[in-house]
Amino acid sequence: MGLLLLLQVLLAAAAARAPAAQAWGKEGHYMTCKITDGFLTSEASAAVKELLPSWANGELAEVCAWADKQRFRYRWSSPLHFADTPGDCNFSYASTYALPSCLF
Repeated sequence: MGLLLLLQVLLAAAAARAPAAQAWGKEGHYMTCKITDGFLTSEASAAVKELLPSWANGELAEVCAWADKQRFRYRWSSPLHFADTPGDCNFSYASTYALPSCLF
């Protein structure tokens, strides 16, 4: 089990350093949500499962690529998909999402 974990960590580190790693794709979103799901408290996990559509079968990772699909289906929504932070990695939710065009 330890070797498998080490291989996963090395693969993730290599992918993060690759120039094309900024394009997550379905698989990247799925893996991110699987990892995130493991960090949720039991209360948070229960709340998330209540919000998931029935087709997700209680799996957060099943819906993680939804925004990608929608930004191609509804082209106008593409800018709403990204929350790009500046180089110093600060993020202000209020200033970023105060725009009237932001629905989420």
